[in-house]
Amino acid sequence: MIADQDPLGWDTSAAADAYRGRDMRLAEKLVFPNVLQRLGRSPGSPDRLVLDIGCGTGAVAARVADTGEWTVQALDLSKDMLDIARADRPHPRISYRLFDGRTLSWLADDSVEAAVCCLVYCTDPDDDRLAALTAEIHRVLRPGAPYLLADLNPAATGVAFSTLQQGEPGAVYTDGDTVPTLLRLLDGTTMTSATHYRSLDHYRSFLTEAGFPSPTVDLPTLTTDAPAEDGPAETRTAPYMILTTHA
Repeated sequence: MIADQDPLGWDTSAAADAYRGRDMRLAEKLVFPNVLQRLGRSPGSPDRLVLDIGCGTGAVAARVADTGEWTVQALDLSKDMLDIARADRPHPRISYRLFDGRTLSWLADDSVEAAVCCLVYCTDPDDDRLAALTAEIHRVLRPGAPYLLADLNPAATGVAFSTLQQGEPGAVYTDGDTVPTLLRLLDGTTMTSATHYRSLDHYRSFLTEAGFPSPTVDLPTLTTDAPAEDGPAETRTAPYMILTTHA
């Protein structure tokens, strides 16, 4: 059972070290390509700025920068995560920056061409901080610029996917509940991280109350040639959701 392991807080050195070796195969197949597709091409010079908010160890920032279409400002609250990102994923198009998770005060209104935020809201227990951050993202995006928010699918709690499991099977979680989440590492071991349950309606509220239109919701699953009942859980249920909206 997941509860047999003590969950690590995302902002600890131990969590940063574990995230460095996290098995990201499902995210690489289901999240990263979909985010890049929805982000699209830079609407002008490749010097146009995209924010990667809560960049962690830099996996998404590196993917975006490698397209050659964007300059990326990658932000995180964790110095340990940023140290790993700078060491493992340096890139001439990426600048890594420590921030407070709430404000983007160094950025002017309507100055950013796009923003992405992947697997971040589920790690933060503070609704007020997330609400303030979402409002700041809306402030700095130019009118019409995309905001892509990818996170764990709240309808998939308790499902044992090949690289993760959020919550215990059969358990019912409500907004604000802390949920132990099992993550597989590349060496075959696992770690348990503390995540925080929020319904899809709660995510929509973060966005609409900040001034964004209600998002489109994508629930990508893994395709397979095997019969559905024989395939892994991610062929039947989406581990992640991708919300797309525009300023």
